[in-house]
Amino acid sequence: VVKRIIPAVASTNAVIAAACTTEVFKLATSAYVPLGNYMVFNDVDGLYTYTFEAERKENCSACSQVPVDLHFPPSSKFQQVLEYLTESTSLQMKSPAVTATVEGKSKTLYLQSVASIEQRTRPNLSKSLKELGLTDGQELAVADVTTPQTMLFRLCFTS
Repeated sequence: VVKRIIPAVASTNAVIAAACTTEVFKLATSAYVPLGNYMVFNDVDGLYTYTFEAERKENCSACSQVPVDLHFPPSSKFQQVLEYLTESTSLQMKSPAVTATVEGKSKTLYLQSVASIEQRTRPNLSKSLKELGLTDGQELAVADVTTPQTMLFRLCFTS
């Protein structure tokens, strides 16, 4: 096993360097269409590479910033919103931290991971969305350990 590690690293580096050099040549000379956005390299039994265009999902929770609509009546308690974020099968968040821009200022509505901030924001759980100063169409920024970046949600008040 030890004998194969260094040659494997060297051969992989050589293939990557060759692919990069080829792409630079294609871009510099406009001779060919450049590589898509994904290349697979396999050298288990011989050498095999192929490229393809990985498509992007418009509403991907990991890489898009398209707000997801949250439908709640204005009288709903903020606790209900957090329960939805943690219990929803599509989200399954663990300890969401929620911030919003209220009256032109960024306001932390709830943050569970830091004990001192959790104590200060805990009273918000029993307040209604209207009492928190949230309005129809308001965007909420939600950070959680289950998502690589902050997700945006748009409140849509229902009657």
